[in-house]
Amino acid sequence: MYQTFSGTSRRPRQVNLSGRPSNPFAAASPAGGPQSAIASAQQDRIARQHQRDRIQASARIQRVWRGHSARRRTFETWRAIWDDLEEGRKNVDGGYASEDDSLRQLTRLLLFYQPKADVRRLAWYGMRQVDTASQASTPCVGGPWPRSYLRVARACVATLRVRREKDEELDRTLLNTLSFAARRCGDTFTPQDAIAYYEALTALKDAPSEPLQGALLAPLASAQAYIGLAVLLARPLDPAMLELLRSSIDPGALCEGLGQLSEQQSARSRLWLLGNLVSLVGPAKSSSPSYITVVARLLGSLAEDVDFDSVPIVAENVAFDRDVLSKVSTGLLPLNIFLRKQTTSLIDQDSIRNLLVRDQSNVGTVTNNAQLLAGYALTLLRCFPRKADDIRMWLYLGPTRSTTDLGATRYFWNASKSTSVFATIWQNSRSVIGLLKASAQSATDQRDDWTVILVFLELYTFLLKIMDDEEFMGKSDGKRSSAIPTSDVAELVTFLKNLGFTLYFNASELNSADAPASFVGTQSLSRHFGNAVVSEPAKSAADTKPLALAGLPGLTVDYLKGLVTGLLRAIYERDSRRHFLPRNHWLMTDRFDMTSFIPGVVEEEENRHLVQDQDDRDAEDEDAHSDDGSEAVSAFSYTPTNHRSTLRSQQQRERQQRKASRRRYLESVAPRLEILQNMPFFIPFTTHVEIFRQFVRLDQEKRRNGHVDADLWRQSLMFQPSNGMHPRDVLARHHAKIRRKNEFADAFDQFYQLGADLKEPIQITFVDEFDIPEAGIDGGGVTKEFLTSVINQAFDPENENIDHQYFTETENHWLHPTPTAVEDLKARYRNMGLRNDQPAMRAEVKNLLQQYEFLGRIIGKCLYEGILVDVSFAGYFLKKWALTGGTNSAPMETGYRATINDLKHLDDGLYRGLLALKNAPAEQVDDFGLTFIVDDLVGPEGAQQVIERELVPNGAGMAVTAENRLFYINRMSWYRLQGQSASQTSAFLKGLSSIVQPSWLSMFNQAELQTLIGGAAADIDLADLRRNTLYGGTYVIGDDGREHPSIALFWSVMNQIPDAERRKVLKFVTSTPRGPLLGFGQLNPRFSIRDSGGDEGRFPTTSTCVNLLKLPMYRSERVLREKLLAAVNSGAGFDLS
Repeated sequence: MYQTFSGTSRRPRQVNLSGRPSNPFAAASPAGGPQSAIASAQQDRIARQHQRDRIQASARIQRVWRGHSARRRTFETWRAIWDDLEEGRKNVDGGYASEDDSLRQLTRLLLFYQPKADVRRLAWYGMRQVDTASQASTPCVGGPWPRSYLRVARACVATLRVRREKDEELDRTLLNTLSFAARRCGDTFTPQDAIAYYEALTALKDAPSEPLQGALLAPLASAQAYIGLAVLLARPLDPAMLELLRSSIDPGALCEGLGQLSEQQSARSRLWLLGNLVSLVGPAKSSSPSYITVVARLLGSLAEDVDFDSVPIVAENVAFDRDVLSKVSTGLLPLNIFLRKQTTSLIDQDSIRNLLVRDQSNVGTVTNNAQLLAGYALTLLRCFPRKADDIRMWLYLGPTRSTTDLGATRYFWNASKSTSVFATIWQNSRSVIGLLKASAQSATDQRDDWTVILVFLELYTFLLKIMDDEEFMGKSDGKRSSAIPTSDVAELVTFLKNLGFTLYFNASELNSADAPASFVGTQSLSRHFGNAVVSEPAKSAADTKPLALAGLPGLTVDYLKGLVTGLLRAIYERDSRRHFLPRNHWLMTDRFDMTSFIPGVVEEEENRHLVQDQDDRDAEDEDAHSDDGSEAVSAFSYTPTNHRSTLRSQQQRERQQRKASRRRYLESVAPRLEILQNMPFFIPFTTHVEIFRQFVRLDQEKRRNGHVDADLWRQSLMFQPSNGMHPRDVLARHHAKIRRKNEFADAFDQFYQLGADLKEPIQITFVDEFDIPEAGIDGGGVTKEFLTSVINQAFDPENENIDHQYFTETENHWLHPTPTAVEDLKARYRNMGLRNDQPAMRAEVKNLLQQYEFLGRIIGKCLYEGILVDVSFAGYFLKKWALTGGTNSAPMETGYRATINDLKHLDDGLYRGLLALKNAPAEQVDDFGLTFIVDDLVGPEGAQQVIERELVPNGAGMAVTAENRLFYINRMSWYRLQGQSASQTSAFLKGLSSIVQPSWLSMFNQAELQTLIGGAAADIDLADLRRNTLYGGTYVIGDDGREHPSIALFWSVMNQIPDAERRKVLKFVTSTPRGPLLGFGQLNPRFSIRDSGGDEGRFPTTSTCVNLLKLPMYRSERVLREKLLAAVNSGAGFDLS
């Protein structure tokens, strides 16, 4: 039986709600079912809705048409009434019978007025109303008339807007009506009406000139009209129109009106607005606050759109705008003669100097005035960079007819001190980031403060370039005080320190404000140093503009960084010469973890090497593209020329983006290195020296495959040949045979070709006049003796064993490159019959410069190896070493600039003479009888001749006056300190930089560099020297720890003799009278004493190459003292017993 049988045979009912047949084998059902029913119902609803919409639309159309028809009929009725009334008055001469008649007719007219259909009715009413108002009985003024005249003016403007064809008579009448109504609108004339008014007039192309001019001038009695006048001034105007406007406008009202305009206009319109405004206002109101505000705003908005220094194009305004400006889609807008004349008038000397001619006694207004003038001055500096120094100079000179006002520098300094931004940064260096990354609203609130501060920093930076030390210290006799008190300088330095430290040390946080964090942050180095295509985040970061400063257009944090860096270095240089700040005022060690500072700097230096190597590879790629790319493309490709150019530009842009990316990356992850290179005075000098030695060691490890020791490096060459050369050839290149009294010549002949490879260990063999090698203890070379001998010979101005006098002594016995060395050489060979353009002459000059380059390498080698030499260089010359390693943050300020103060190191007499000229009363300057020329004495001794050189083109005919004396002082200082010896100095610094990285030297000022070269100038620390002395032979200290009796006598004598004698002993042994900067523990090799027998009749001798004193075993203190001092003062030298 079936278990499922229920006892009934009836089939169960099946309900299918899916809409699909339950039988898969059944035929498809015809269209229909639930789905089709739903769709059909939806279509029906849509059709019914469309029907309702059509009915409603037709009703609406009918309603609108009925209204329109009714209005047309009404308007026609009103027109007929108006025409009938006017027809009845045609035979009546003049205007309306009464004011009420005129007003009713105007009301009727404006009820139906259509600009196209009723223009003649409006013109007719205008003529009649002019006659009506001219009658004494119907003046039509006051009451409803100003508003009515405004309606007439609006109707005229609307008609002019739709004017299509020329009708001179009608246009004349309409413009006269417009002029009549505009003059009588009074205060009802709104800014919107003024803008519409002048937009309509400026759109007219061929209207009659006389009534058009009248219409342009008609509303100018209303202050509101000047807002609309900007529409006219934003277009090119011919000289006649400008002259007409100039005779009618109110300059003050014009400036006030333009001050209310928005900045939504195009750069082209703003340029014409600026030019026309300056032309109309002129010098009469050039110092008014409203004028300065408008011009500063317009100039600031055009700073990145217009090339203000371009050569002007000769073209009339209208033609220039149509043919030139309208076609400039990218790039900077050029200027024509008119625009150039107007913009350059803004930087006229009188205009700039008299900016501060205003009442400074009201303390409450000084801050506001300072903010206004600072914004204007800062804008001028941005827009006219080529005239920036002139602008700063004129601001420094101040008003032409006043000697009682503060100078501009002190004026802006007093204003800067009172700002909240200055006070906040001065009190707390950690608040700088918040100020620089402030919100848009906060940045706007701080904008005025930053503007005043930036202008002061600009002026003070310039002032330090022309101010002598006496004036800086407040000892000048000038009537107007320009220098700020030294007590205030300390306050300024604190502000600059806090600001500058944050700009460098927190660069990553500042960069994150304008670049993706993933790009600036902790990504691997490969993405910054690889040659791969720059990723999208990298591209966006490289293309992103630097963080703007307080929302000021065009003024970035990078600009602020350069300004602060340059000023801090300038003040620090002053303090290095004339100490006026507390000893530790410059340090900021509290912001560093000094325990990890040096390792951190070394790691950052390694990263810098990676970036530099990649930049070098990019430069090589760029050279390869420029040399070979064009030929390769043209020879093997059918690429169009313009596409090739685009491709090259794109590749160059990508390389620049990668370079910018790497630089910004380093600024973010190498803050210590950035500070050391730009603001090293934040760190103690001894730390600089330790870092310098670490940099050298890092470089040695890199160049020598990890082997710093000379012997290990030579051995490593056997297994790792250098540059594919045989080890024997490499060692041979680093070996030289040197003749006594010919050290420099032999060294130059044998080592010049090494170039930067002079860094590697060298081997020296000294030979006498018979070519017999001298004894040496250097284990393969007496490097120290060799280097000191070369320096003693080449840097001795009185040495007769060299061909040229490479260096000259100042009055204080400081060395600097002989200024006339090249000219002396040329004069010598000219006397032999050679000309300057002959190959032989050029070869001799080239050889001389190569010798200077080699001398730079020799000094660099001594610094590199830590060998102290007894030579003192002039301060200005050392400054050029220290100012060659700045970063891109302040390129113009980290380069050497000649000043009158440096001239004191070179020629004290010339310095005092120029100082007298600078401080002389204006009426006495002519008595000096100076022109812009300088005399040079060149040629060999006995045959010298005077050569006259011009400091500027046509300088012989240019007299020195009170106005240009600062320029004369600047040019004279530049020539004596920089221009005259430029070739020699450049060659020397080229050689120096090939051995020692310029960025390493940027950590030191000139005094510190001299200490680095020759050792510390402090008294000899005998305890430190004794503690770091090594003993050899009989003098070796035994297990009992007791010194040999002769050694005890030696130290007893050293304690008794004065410091000057101790220095002689030190020089006798080490060839330099000064000790190492970090103590005698850093002397390499160490100070050593070895016995040389028991004969007390012998003198002590030395081997200076290893800092070894060979001391006989004296038993008497008196004998030891006599023999030691006799040997020291006799000048006994190397290996002489």
